[in-house]
Amino acid sequence: MSALDDKLEKDAVDSVTARLAAVFGDVPRDGLETSVRRAYHNFDSSRVRTYVPLLVEHAVRDELGGRPSTTT
Repeated sequence: MSALDDKLEKDAVDSVTARLAAVFGDVPRDGLETSVRRAYHNFDSSRVRTYVPLLVEHAVRDELGGRPSTTT
């Protein structure tokens, strides 16, 4: 993976984590980031990366049970 790819993936992880943190405010951010990174690694061998952030976000939402935060 190139340095640009690393930066793009880090930006995507940060973006997905931020969106999930807005919905699941009761889940610690470091826990969300761990879940997002783990989900990203499931797509490491995928050649087409366009929809990976969306797929990761859906996977983590499913992992969290799809429950909305009780703090909003």
